[in-house]
Parts: sequence; structure tokens; C-alpha cells
Amino acid sequence: MMHVSRLLAWAFVVTMPLWFGSCKKSDSNGGDPVTPNSVEGSWKISGMKLSDGQTTQDYLALMKVFAGEDVVACLTDITFTLKGNGAVTGTDSPKCKSAGADDYSPVGKQATWKTAGNKLTITGEDGPSTYDYTVNGNVMTWSILEKDDIDGDGVQETYTTTVEFKRV
Repeated sequence: MMHVSRLLAWAFVVTMPLWFGSCKKSDSNGGDPVTPNSVEGSWKISGMKLSDGQTTQDYLALMKVFAGEDVVACLTDITFTLKGNGAVTGTDSPKCKSAGADDYSPVGKQATWKTAGNKLTITGEDGPSTYDYTVNGNVMTWSILEKDDIDGDGVQETYTTTVEFKRV
């Protein structure tokens, strides 16, 4: 059985590149035009899954049980905007103000994005993270293969994390 605290810590490490935007309001000029099926635009997290190849866990449901409903409400209400000039911003949510959830709200970090084929690279203060991605209409998914000792048994497990976004 996986240690929940390690899973939560891992999820925050994976999602930290998403929390790179400032808490500023939207562009005064309305932002960049959005091309259908492109990563450009504004997005909210709609799902997170963790898979070891045999089983898949709903990570948001697990976070809700162990970190609280407020944390999941905050995470899924933050708007991330990938701009045409390669910049990434985040818009804080009022839901991030409840007890415990404010720890996961966006901080004033600068980040950039770029694509090459089916790879999306987000570069923030902690360096680059590269994901396999797909965009199908109003749904974007990012997947990354990781190795970590999730269950604390001294053996590195291989797993895939998939984050699903909905265009807003």
C-alpha cells in the first residue's frame, strides 16, 4: 500500500510547475487568440490519475480524503494561461483562501512553455519539466513517467501521472 504522505508530496512536486503564475488579473488586452487544439489558452485542472501499469488511482479523490476538500477545490479552480508568447501565468482562486488550501495557491514565479512534437516543456524556477501531451478540443492531457520509492520499501516504482485540463 502506498504511503499517502509520499503520494501527496509527489503530486505537489509534479503539479508545482503549474503554480508558476502570478496572482495578477487577466491581460488588459484580453490575452492571445486561441487556436483550437493548441495548448495556448486558459485551463483548469479537471483530473489527476496515477498509474503503475496495472492499476490506476484517481489522485484528486485521494487528495480529497487525505488533504481535504478545500485543497482539491483550490487546485481545480486555479486558472493557468499558456500565452502565445511562451509565457505562463496563473490566476489565484478565492477557493484557495480556506484553511489549509492557501498553501497550494499560485506563487509569483515566472514560467515559460514550449512544444516540440508531442512534448510540452514547462520551465519555471525549479527548472524544466517535460510532459507528453495531447489536446483534443477543450481537453488537454499531460503525462509524465516517473520513478520513486512511493511506498517506502526501498524499491523504486515506475508510474505515470496524467493531469487532465479543461479549457475555460
